Amino acid sequence: MINNINSKYTFTGRPKTHKILPKLKFAFNETLPDLRSPSKACFLSPEEFADKQPEIKEIEDRLKFVRYFVKSLYRDGGISEHFRGLIGCVRAFKVANCDEYAEITKTICRLNGIKNCDTFAIYAKEINSRKPPRPLDHAVVALNVSKNKNNKESCKPFIPTKHTIFADMWLDGFIGKTPQARELFKKIGLKDNEIIMLKPLKTYEPDKAAFEKIKNEFPKLSIKV
Repeated sequence: MINNINSKYTFTGRPKTHKILPKLKFAFNETLPDLRSPSKACFLSPEEFADKQPEIKEIEDRLKFVRYFVKSLYRDGGISEHFRGLIGCVRAFKVANCDEYAEITKTICRLNGIKNCDTFAIYAKEINSRKPPRPLDHAVVALNVSKNKNNKESCKPFIPTKHTIFADMWLDGFIGKTPQARELFKKIGLKDNEIIMLKPLKTYEPDKAAFEKIKNEFPKLSIKV
């Protein structure tokens, strides 16, 4: 079981970001309570994993259905329906992995005026080594990434600065900067002799119509500051 991680770091930057981030986890959990994630089975002991196989299989099947259905939303209703439907399906079926957590977290940030944020895959790079970075099979939201680094054409992994802010609702609502994130990601396989790298992910971008639908259907995602 992951310990509850509370944000206790000071965030510099635009006042809106400073005010929104401490309330992000609450807004997420109020709108999407009791989510279950099949990928969190990695935190179980071998005995627990064996004992919970039927339960894990059930939520895996549920997530497969959600992902299959969400893929049809853009085709049938465009960008606004994709984002409304993604949040609605995750809430209805109470299941999500880090990809869904990250996309919804990014949407909440953008909805509340935080523009310099995006979704990234986490990679690990051995310090002072020529070995290529290895994927940790995890997605997060990161803030304060320069546009030249967040290149969605090349999707080239890069080393975040120490001032990059991570928002990881999948890992129990963690919000912190790169040094703290490095310690946290040891839970998912980052080694002591490795550093974090971020790889840009290609995703849909919410527009004004999407934000209006989200505000109307999920009002608690509009964070009051």
